[in-house]
Amino acid sequence: VMSRLINVRVKLQKARLFTKQYHRHSDPLKRHMFTIGAVTAGSNRFEGIVTIDRASSAWSKHDFIVEIRRLVTRPDAHANTASFLLGKAKQACFAMGYDLIITYTKGYESGASLKAAGFFADKFTGRAFKNGTVETLIRWGCLRDTVPGDVEREQTIDMIEAAHEFIYQNRHL
Repeated sequence: VMSRLINVRVKLQKARLFTKQYHRHSDPLKRHMFTIGAVTAGSNRFEGIVTIDRASSAWSKHDFIVEIRRLVTRPDAHANTASFLLGKAKQACFAMGYDLIITYTKGYESGASLKAAGFFADKFTGRAFKNGTVETLIRWGCLRDTVPGDVEREQTIDMIEAAHEFIYQNRHL
Protein backbone atom coordinates (compact mmCIF):
# COMPACT_ATOMS: atom_id res chain seq x y z
CA VAL A 1 0.00 0.00 0.00
CA MET A 2 1.43 3.33 -1.07
CA SER A 3 1.75 6.05 1.54
CA ARG A 4 -0.09 9.29 0.95
CA LEU A 5 1.87 12.29 -0.31
CA ILE A 6 1.47 15.73 1.21
CA ASN A 7 2.77 19.01 -0.16
CA VAL A 8 5.05 21.32 1.83
CA ARG A 9 6.85 24.62 1.24
CA VAL A 10 10.54 24.24 0.52
CA LYS A 11 13.18 26.90 1.05
CA LEU A 12 15.62 27.58 -1.75
CA GLN A 13 18.63 26.07 0.04
CA LYS A 14 16.84 22.77 0.64
CA ALA A 15 15.62 22.75 -3.00
CA ARG A 16 19.19 23.32 -4.17
CA LEU A 17 20.49 20.41 -2.08
CA PHE A 18 17.75 18.06 -3.29
CA THR A 19 18.36 19.06 -6.92
CA LYS A 20 22.11 18.57 -6.58
CA GLN A 21 21.58 15.12 -5.14
CA TYR A 22 18.84 13.79 -7.44
CA HIS A 23 18.48 15.72 -10.70
CA ARG A 24 19.74 13.77 -13.72
CA HIS A 25 21.16 16.61 -15.80
CA SER A 26 20.59 20.12 -14.38
CA ASP A 27 22.36 22.15 -11.74
CA PRO A 28 20.55 23.65 -8.75
CA LEU A 29 18.91 27.01 -9.33
CA LYS A 30 20.29 30.22 -7.87
CA ARG A 31 16.81 31.69 -7.33
CA HIS A 32 13.15 30.71 -7.30
CA MET A 33 9.73 32.23 -6.75
CA PHE A 34 8.74 29.17 -4.74
CA THR A 35 9.33 25.43 -4.45
CA ILE A 36 6.79 22.78 -3.46
CA GLY A 37 7.90 19.50 -1.98
CA ALA A 38 6.20 16.12 -1.83
CA VAL A 39 6.68 14.37 1.49
CA THR A 40 5.45 10.94 2.51
CA ALA A 41 2.74 11.48 5.12
CA GLY A 42 3.96 10.73 8.62
CA SER A 43 7.63 11.13 7.75
CA ASN A 44 10.13 13.80 6.79
CA ARG A 45 11.20 11.95 3.66
CA PHE A 46 11.13 14.16 0.58
CA GLU A 47 10.00 12.22 -2.50
CA GLY A 48 10.46 15.17 -4.86
CA ILE A 49 10.27 18.90 -5.49
CA VAL A 50 8.97 21.26 -8.15
CA THR A 51 10.49 24.73 -8.47
CA ILE A 52 8.68 27.63 -10.10
CA ASP A 53 10.33 30.87 -11.20
CA ARG A 54 9.82 33.71 -13.60
CA ALA A 55 9.88 32.54 -17.18
CA SER A 56 13.29 32.56 -18.80
CA SER A 57 14.41 33.76 -22.21
CA ALA A 58 11.90 35.33 -24.59
CA TRP A 59 9.00 34.70 -22.22
CA SER A 60 10.50 36.77 -19.38
CA LYS A 61 8.86 40.03 -20.48
CA HIS A 62 5.37 38.62 -19.87
CA ASP A 63 4.13 38.83 -16.29
CA PHE A 64 1.28 36.34 -16.82
CA ILE A 65 3.67 33.42 -17.51
CA VAL A 66 5.69 31.35 -15.05
CA GLU A 67 8.05 28.48 -15.67
CA ILE A 68 8.56 25.17 -13.95
CA ARG A 69 12.34 25.26 -13.82
CA ARG A 70 12.98 21.98 -11.99
CA LEU A 71 10.97 18.84 -11.32
CA VAL A 72 13.08 16.44 -9.32
CA THR A 73 12.15 13.10 -7.78
CA ARG A 74 14.13 10.46 -5.96
CA PRO A 75 14.96 7.41 -8.10
CA ASP A 76 12.83 5.32 -5.71
CA ALA A 77 10.02 7.86 -5.27
CA HIS A 78 6.37 6.84 -5.35
CA ALA A 79 5.23 6.32 -8.94
CA ASN A 80 2.88 9.33 -8.93
CA THR A 81 5.22 11.85 -7.29
CA ALA A 82 5.94 13.87 -10.44
CA SER A 83 2.25 14.09 -11.35
CA PHE A 84 1.37 15.05 -7.76
CA LEU A 85 3.93 17.87 -7.82
CA LEU A 86 2.82 19.13 -11.24
CA GLY A 87 -0.77 19.24 -10.00
CA LYS A 88 0.21 21.23 -6.92
CA ALA A 89 2.31 23.61 -9.05
CA LYS A 90 -0.65 24.19 -11.39
CA GLN A 91 -3.00 24.88 -8.47
CA ALA A 92 -0.57 27.36 -6.90
CA CYS A 93 0.33 29.20 -10.11
CA PHE A 94 -3.23 29.56 -11.35
CA ALA A 95 -4.41 30.59 -7.86
CA MET A 96 -1.79 33.35 -7.97
CA GLY A 97 -3.27 34.64 -11.23
CA TYR A 98 -0.84 33.29 -13.81
CA ASP A 99 -2.42 32.27 -17.13
CA LEU A 100 0.32 30.10 -18.64
CA ILE A 101 2.87 27.71 -17.16
CA ILE A 102 5.72 26.61 -19.39
CA THR A 103 8.46 24.06 -18.90
CA TYR A 104 11.02 22.16 -20.95
CA THR A 105 12.13 18.55 -21.16
CA LYS A 106 14.98 16.87 -22.98
CA GLY A 107 13.94 15.15 -26.19
CA TYR A 108 14.58 11.69 -24.75
CA GLU A 109 12.23 12.23 -21.79
CA SER A 110 8.70 10.87 -22.22
CA GLY A 111 6.76 13.74 -20.71
CA ALA A 112 4.23 11.24 -19.33
CA SER A 113 3.66 13.17 -16.09
CA LEU A 114 3.29 16.44 -17.99
CA LYS A 115 0.71 14.91 -20.34
CA ALA A 116 -1.16 13.46 -17.37
CA ALA A 117 -1.17 16.88 -15.67
CA GLY A 118 -2.71 18.64 -18.68
CA PHE A 119 0.39 20.06 -20.35
CA PHE A 120 0.93 19.88 -24.11
CA ALA A 121 4.09 20.14 -26.21
CA ASP A 122 4.23 23.03 -28.66
CA LYS A 123 7.85 23.35 -29.79
CA PHE A 124 10.81 21.09 -30.45
CA THR A 125 14.38 22.19 -31.08
CA GLY A 126 17.40 20.04 -31.75
CA ARG A 127 21.08 20.54 -32.45
CA ALA A 128 23.65 17.98 -33.51
CA PHE A 129 27.36 18.53 -32.99
CA LYS A 130 30.37 17.16 -34.86
CA ASN A 131 31.57 15.36 -31.73
CA GLY A 132 28.44 13.17 -31.87
CA THR A 133 26.48 14.82 -29.08
CA VAL A 134 22.89 15.88 -29.55
CA GLU A 135 20.91 18.51 -27.64
CA THR A 136 17.13 18.49 -27.80
CA LEU A 137 14.43 20.43 -26.00
CA ILE A 138 10.67 20.16 -26.01
CA ARG A 139 8.68 23.12 -24.73
CA TRP A 140 5.47 22.34 -22.85
CA GLY A 141 2.61 24.61 -21.84
CA CYS A 142 -0.45 24.52 -19.62
CA LEU A 143 -3.14 27.18 -19.94
CA ARG A 144 -5.43 28.23 -17.11
CA ASP A 145 -8.95 26.75 -17.34
CA THR A 146 -8.04 24.73 -20.45
CA VAL A 147 -7.79 21.01 -21.11
CA PRO A 148 -5.71 19.97 -24.12
CA GLY A 149 -7.93 18.78 -26.97
CA ASP A 150 -7.28 16.39 -29.82
CA VAL A 151 -5.17 18.93 -31.74
CA GLU A 152 -2.86 19.56 -28.78
CA ARG A 153 -2.60 15.85 -27.97
CA GLU A 154 -1.69 15.01 -31.59
CA GLN A 155 0.79 17.90 -31.65
CA THR A 156 2.39 16.56 -28.46
CA ILE A 157 2.77 13.09 -29.97
CA ASP A 158 4.31 14.63 -33.09
CA MET A 159 6.80 16.71 -31.06
CA ILE A 160 7.96 13.72 -29.04
CA GLU A 161 8.29 11.58 -32.18
CA ALA A 162 10.24 14.38 -33.91
CA ALA A 163 12.62 14.61 -30.95
CA HIS A 164 13.17 10.84 -30.88
CA GLU A 165 13.74 10.74 -34.65
CA PHE A 166 16.20 13.66 -34.46
CA ILE A 167 18.18 11.93 -31.72
CA TYR A 168 18.18 8.63 -33.63
CA GLN A 169 19.31 10.22 -36.92
CA ASN A 170 22.03 12.40 -35.39
CA ARG A 171 23.50 10.31 -32.59
CA HIS A 172 26.43 9.00 -34.67
CA LEU A 173 27.48 12.07 -36.63
